[in-house]
Amino acid sequence: MFHLYRRESVQVPEYASKLLTISQSSWARLADLRNHGLQAGEYTEAQARYEKACLIWLAENESRIDRTNYRPAIDLALMLQRKGAQERADQILNRCLTVIQSMPRLGTEGFGISDALIYAQQGKTKEALAALRQAIDERWRTYSWYYFEHDANLDSIRQEPEFQAMWDEVKTDMAEQLVRLHEREANGELAPIPKSLE
Repeated sequence: MFHLYRRESVQVPEYASKLLTISQSSWARLADLRNHGLQAGEYTEAQARYEKACLIWLAENESRIDRTNYRPAIDLALMLQRKGAQERADQILNRCLTVIQSMPRLGTEGFGISDALIYAQQGKTKEALAALRQAIDERWRTYSWYYFEHDANLDSIRQEPEFQAMWDEVKTDMAEQLVRLHEREANGELAPIPKSLE
Protein backbone atom coordinates (compact mmCIF):
# COMPACT_ATOMS: atom_id res chain seq x y z
CA MET A 1 0.00 0.00 0.00
CA PHE A 2 2.92 2.33 0.78
CA HIS A 3 4.43 1.83 -2.67
CA LEU A 4 1.05 2.21 -4.38
CA TYR A 5 0.45 5.45 -2.51
CA ARG A 6 3.84 6.75 -3.65
CA ARG A 7 3.09 5.58 -7.21
CA GLU A 8 5.94 3.08 -7.09
CA SER A 9 3.81 0.35 -8.61
CA VAL A 10 6.75 -1.67 -9.93
CA GLN A 11 7.52 -2.76 -6.35
CA VAL A 12 3.97 -3.75 -5.44
CA PRO A 13 3.99 -7.35 -6.80
CA GLU A 14 7.18 -8.18 -4.90
CA TYR A 15 5.84 -7.10 -1.52
CA ALA A 16 2.34 -8.47 -2.11
CA SER A 17 3.84 -11.86 -3.03
CA LYS A 18 5.96 -11.86 0.12
CA LEU A 19 2.93 -11.15 2.26
CA LEU A 20 0.96 -13.95 0.62
CA THR A 21 3.67 -16.44 1.62
CA ILE A 22 2.74 -15.50 5.20
CA SER A 23 -1.02 -15.20 4.76
CA GLN A 24 -2.39 -16.73 1.56
CA SER A 25 -5.90 -15.43 2.16
CA SER A 26 -5.01 -11.73 2.31
CA TRP A 27 -7.68 -10.56 -0.15
CA ALA A 28 -6.29 -7.03 -0.42
CA ARG A 29 -2.86 -8.30 -1.48
CA LEU A 30 -4.50 -10.77 -3.83
CA ALA A 31 -6.26 -7.78 -5.36
CA ASP A 32 -2.94 -5.95 -5.77
CA LEU A 33 -1.51 -8.92 -7.66
CA ARG A 34 -4.74 -9.30 -9.62
CA ASN A 35 -4.56 -5.67 -10.73
CA HIS A 36 -0.96 -6.15 -11.79
CA GLY A 37 -1.82 -9.37 -13.62
CA LEU A 38 -4.77 -7.82 -15.43
CA GLN A 39 -2.64 -4.91 -16.62
CA ALA A 40 -0.12 -7.39 -17.97
CA GLY A 41 -2.82 -9.61 -19.51
CA GLU A 42 -1.90 -12.49 -17.18
CA TYR A 43 -5.46 -13.60 -16.40
CA THR A 44 -4.71 -17.28 -15.85
CA GLU A 45 -1.83 -16.54 -13.50
CA ALA A 46 -3.96 -14.04 -11.57
CA GLN A 47 -6.75 -16.59 -11.13
CA ALA A 48 -4.23 -19.22 -10.06
CA ARG A 49 -3.33 -17.06 -7.08
CA TYR A 50 -6.94 -17.16 -5.95
CA GLU A 51 -6.98 -20.92 -6.41
CA LYS A 52 -3.88 -21.20 -4.24
CA ALA A 53 -5.63 -19.16 -1.59
CA CYS A 54 -8.50 -21.68 -1.61
CA LEU A 55 -10.96 -19.23 -3.10
CA ILE A 56 -11.65 -21.06 -6.37
CA TRP A 57 -14.90 -22.45 -4.98
CA LEU A 58 -16.29 -18.94 -5.35
CA ALA A 59 -16.32 -19.56 -9.09
CA GLU A 60 -18.13 -22.86 -8.63
CA ASN A 61 -20.87 -22.08 -6.14
CA GLU A 62 -21.98 -18.50 -5.66
CA SER A 63 -24.37 -19.51 -2.85
CA ARG A 64 -21.30 -19.95 -0.62
CA ILE A 65 -20.55 -16.25 -0.82
CA ASP A 66 -21.28 -14.44 2.43
CA ARG A 67 -20.10 -11.51 4.55
CA THR A 68 -16.72 -13.16 5.10
CA ASN A 69 -15.71 -13.56 1.47
CA TYR A 70 -17.73 -11.23 -0.77
CA ARG A 71 -14.74 -8.90 -1.29
CA PRO A 72 -12.46 -11.47 -2.95
CA ALA A 73 -15.52 -12.78 -4.79
CA ILE A 74 -15.98 -9.37 -6.43
CA ASP A 75 -12.32 -9.38 -7.43
CA LEU A 76 -12.54 -12.91 -8.79
CA ALA A 77 -15.57 -11.98 -10.90
CA LEU A 78 -13.51 -9.43 -12.80
CA MET A 79 -10.95 -12.08 -13.70
CA LEU A 80 -13.70 -14.39 -14.89
CA GLN A 81 -15.08 -11.57 -17.04
CA ARG A 82 -11.70 -10.93 -18.62
CA LYS A 83 -11.42 -14.64 -19.42
CA GLY A 84 -14.84 -14.62 -21.08
CA ALA A 85 -16.85 -16.34 -18.33
CA GLN A 86 -19.43 -13.55 -18.15
CA GLU A 87 -22.33 -15.69 -16.96
CA ARG A 88 -20.41 -17.02 -13.95
CA ALA A 89 -19.12 -13.54 -13.18
CA ASP A 90 -22.68 -12.17 -13.23
CA GLN A 91 -23.88 -14.91 -10.89
CA ILE A 92 -21.12 -14.09 -8.42
CA LEU A 93 -21.73 -10.35 -8.62
CA ASN A 94 -25.48 -10.74 -8.12
CA ARG A 95 -24.86 -12.91 -5.07
CA CYS A 96 -22.42 -10.32 -3.67
CA LEU A 97 -24.99 -7.59 -4.20
CA THR A 98 -27.56 -9.63 -2.26
CA VAL A 99 -25.10 -10.16 0.60
CA ILE A 100 -24.21 -6.49 1.05
CA GLN A 101 -27.83 -5.33 0.96
CA SER A 102 -28.20 -6.50 4.57
CA MET A 103 -25.04 -4.66 5.68
CA PRO A 104 -24.26 -1.05 6.62
CA ARG A 105 -22.14 0.98 4.24
CA LEU A 106 -19.83 2.50 6.87
CA GLY A 107 -17.91 1.18 9.87
CA THR A 108 -15.67 -1.82 10.38
CA GLU A 109 -18.44 -4.16 9.24
CA GLY A 110 -19.52 -1.93 6.36
CA PHE A 111 -19.33 -2.74 2.67
CA GLY A 112 -17.90 0.66 1.70
CA ILE A 113 -18.32 1.06 -2.05
CA SER A 114 -18.73 -2.60 -2.95
CA ASP A 115 -22.04 -1.78 -4.64
CA ALA A 116 -20.24 0.67 -6.95
CA LEU A 117 -17.59 -1.97 -7.71
CA ILE A 118 -20.28 -4.49 -8.62
CA TYR A 119 -22.30 -2.11 -10.79
CA ALA A 120 -19.14 -0.95 -12.58
CA GLN A 121 -18.26 -4.54 -13.44
CA GLN A 122 -21.79 -5.15 -14.65
CA GLY A 123 -21.52 -2.20 -17.02
CA LYS A 124 -24.17 -0.26 -15.10
CA THR A 125 -22.42 3.10 -15.25
CA LYS A 126 -25.32 5.18 -13.95
CA GLU A 127 -25.87 2.89 -10.95
CA ALA A 128 -22.14 2.69 -10.19
CA LEU A 129 -21.76 6.46 -10.17
CA ALA A 130 -24.91 6.87 -8.06
CA ALA A 131 -23.61 4.36 -5.51
CA LEU A 132 -20.29 6.16 -5.36
CA ARG A 133 -22.08 9.50 -4.96
CA GLN A 134 -24.15 8.12 -2.09
CA ALA A 135 -21.06 6.74 -0.35
CA ILE A 136 -19.25 10.06 -0.60
CA ASP A 137 -22.30 11.95 0.68
CA GLU A 138 -22.43 9.56 3.65
CA ARG A 139 -18.77 10.49 4.38
CA TRP A 140 -17.09 7.34 3.11
CA ARG A 141 -13.37 8.04 2.69
CA THR A 142 -11.64 4.77 3.67
CA TYR A 143 -8.84 3.99 1.20
CA SER A 144 -10.51 6.32 -1.28
CA TRP A 145 -7.17 6.99 -2.99
CA TYR A 146 -6.74 3.27 -3.62
CA TYR A 147 -10.20 2.78 -5.12
CA PHE A 148 -10.17 5.92 -7.25
CA GLU A 149 -6.67 5.42 -8.58
CA HIS A 150 -5.93 1.69 -8.55
CA ASP A 151 -8.87 -0.70 -8.16
CA ALA A 152 -9.43 -2.48 -11.48
CA ASN A 153 -13.07 -3.10 -10.57
CA LEU A 154 -13.74 0.57 -11.35
CA ASP A 155 -11.92 0.64 -14.69
CA SER A 156 -15.16 0.85 -16.68
CA ILE A 157 -16.10 4.19 -15.09
CA ARG A 158 -12.69 5.66 -14.29
CA GLN A 159 -12.72 7.99 -17.30
CA GLU A 160 -16.24 9.27 -16.65
CA PRO A 161 -16.21 13.04 -15.93
CA GLU A 162 -18.50 12.49 -12.93
CA PHE A 163 -16.07 9.94 -11.51
CA GLN A 164 -13.17 12.35 -11.87
CA ALA A 165 -15.22 15.17 -10.33
CA MET A 166 -16.04 13.03 -7.30
CA TRP A 167 -12.38 12.14 -6.83
CA ASP A 168 -11.45 15.82 -6.97
CA GLU A 169 -14.17 16.52 -4.40
CA VAL A 170 -12.85 13.87 -2.02
CA LYS A 171 -9.25 15.07 -2.37
CA THR A 172 -10.34 18.65 -1.66
CA ASP A 173 -12.32 17.54 1.38
CA MET A 174 -9.40 15.54 2.75
CA ALA A 175 -7.05 18.49 2.25
CA GLU A 176 -9.49 20.76 4.09
CA GLN A 177 -9.73 18.24 6.93
CA LEU A 178 -5.94 18.27 7.22
CA VAL A 179 -5.93 22.07 7.47
CA ARG A 180 -8.54 21.93 10.24
CA LEU A 181 -6.49 19.26 12.00
CA HIS A 182 -3.40 21.47 11.94
CA GLU A 183 -5.48 24.36 13.29
CA ARG A 184 -6.55 22.20 16.23
CA GLU A 185 -2.93 21.20 16.81
CA ALA A 186 -1.87 24.85 16.76
CA ASN A 187 -4.43 25.90 19.39
CA GLY A 188 -3.58 22.94 21.64
CA GLU A 189 -6.76 20.90 21.15
CA LEU A 190 -4.76 17.99 19.72
CA ALA A 191 -1.24 16.68 20.05
CA PRO A 192 0.75 17.29 16.85
CA ILE A 193 0.75 14.54 14.20
CA PRO A 194 4.26 13.18 13.63
CA LYS A 195 5.55 14.48 10.30
CA SER A 196 6.23 10.91 9.20
CA LEU A 197 2.47 10.17 9.25
CA GLU A 198 1.27 13.13 7.17
